[in-house]
Amino acid sequence: MPAYDYFCRDCRTSFMVRMSMSAYSTGTKPPCPACESKNVERTYAAVNVLTAARGGSGAGACGPVGSGFS
Repeated sequence: MPAYDYFCRDCRTSFMVRMSMSAYSTGTKPPCPACESKNVERTYAAVNVLTAARGGSGAGACGPVGSGFS
């Protein structure tokens, strides 16, 4: 079952909830475990991506080195 990260706008608490994809797709927002508010928003965590071994092509997660993307 996937885990989803949320942030409560009322008490500024970050929390994680495990729920099925079908429950998530209905748009149901979980209550904050600290204050029970439904004024929550989904947040996304940063993920590290390894794209090439040492001595590889030099391509990064956003494209080749020097491609103009930053």
